[in-house]
Amino acid sequence: MKKKQTLKTEVEKTVRLLITTLGVIIVVLVVAFLVTTSQSAQQGYRLEQARIQNEDLKNASEGLKAKVTDAAASSNFEESNKLNDMGEAPEMNYLLPEDND
Repeated sequence: MKKKQTLKTEVEKTVRLLITTLGVIIVVLVVAFLVTTSQSAQQGYRLEQARIQNEDLKNASEGLKAKVTDAAASSNFEESNKLNDMGEAPEMNYLLPEDND
């Protein structure tokens, strides 16, 4: 037969069980909070790195576009100088088939 316990011992057991349960719940919630916070920080770091890389690529793209524009402009400039340096073609006399007789 079970020994009957006093109300005081029943209350003490229940209080210990509640404190233990609350302690476990608090520990689980703290761990979940820390994991979520660290993941959020990692995602923020990755996002910042991607933004910096995007800015670098945009700057490189602008530089390349400037080089292409400069190269196209200088080649057009050189061609126009070559055309200006050329004189008019001298007058040429063409031989016709009748001239061979």
